[in-house]
Amino acid sequence: MRLWKLCCLFVCGLSFSVSAAKLDVVFFNPGAAEDSFWGDVDKLMLFASTKLDINLNIIHSDRNHFKMITQFAELLDNSPSLPHYVILVNEKQSALKMLQLLYPYPIYVQLILNDISIGERDSLLKDPHWQKYLLPAIIPDNYVIGSATAKSLMADLKGKEAKVLLISGDKSTPASVLRTQGAHDYFFMQDSATVMQTVYGQWSEDIAYGQALTLLTRYPDLNVIWTASDRMAIGVLKALKEKGLKSGEKVFVSTINTSPEILNLRREHAISVLGGGHFLVGALGLVQLQHYHQTQKYIPYERVALFDVLSPDSAFYQMLVARDWPTIFQSEILDKLSRQ
Repeated sequence: MRLWKLCCLFVCGLSFSVSAAKLDVVFFNPGAAEDSFWGDVDKLMLFASTKLDINLNIIHSDRNHFKMITQFAELLDNSPSLPHYVILVNEKQSALKMLQLLYPYPIYVQLILNDISIGERDSLLKDPHWQKYLLPAIIPDNYVIGSATAKSLMADLKGKEAKVLLISGDKSTPASVLRTQGAHDYFFMQDSATVMQTVYGQWSEDIAYGQALTLLTRYPDLNVIWTASDRMAIGVLKALKEKGLKSGEKVFVSTINTSPEILNLRREHAISVLGGGHFLVGALGLVQLQHYHQTQKYIPYERVALFDVLSPDSAFYQMLVARDWPTIFQSEILDKLSRQ
């Protein structure tokens, strides 16, 4: 069956003859439902699950990976019926522990956003159990978006020397490490850029605010601040305002994520560079699981832009501003998959 027909069946909510059973999927969301990024992951997944006729249960751990492991164990021990699939995020290297708990159970697992390491995956796949139940991960290229946002910031300086502060998320989450490495490597390769310091804002507006306030005093010629997420960028803008500095003039700020607040700040040029799109991963994962359940195959998804530097003039940006989940799901996932 051609993929475009498959996608039409998804959208219409029809089931396939291979299996009439409705899929049960549990997503362990490491964030909170009210988080700007993780909330958007939830909303698009919930829309997708309705269109795909999937029973989706989302469990939040509120940025506490120990809580997530406990919740995972409770699901396995106490649930009257186990799901067909679980979707995990390797938040602060927690996934291996959850996979250990999962080992005795015939449950398929898909990792999104943060994977285990290549070595860990290769080691697990020597086991027949994981050869069957550990599915391919869907991971946006965090290194590339880190580098791309850094490159765009340099372009905004128009040849001026860059004195750079990097505000990363944390030291262990793969997305944080790779985003920061991508930015650092790009700046390091530029003769006109100097990375003054790298700090870890723990994805927190308040922590990033305090760090920026201190470092703007320590480095008075600082003119580029790269941040790994939107909440930390908002903390930076607060610090700049307190220092009497206007973002987009003497100091240029970049970030990643697409919350309504940060989209507005980008349109106002308070944020000079914005990367995003990776919230699509959860909904794409559901499409993949539905397809895998029917065919035992994965759909190539090279055309789906899981990360990009976003322009306020683009159609996708307008969809994000409107939080138009139906159009985003159709145009950014299903339509693009159908053109593979």
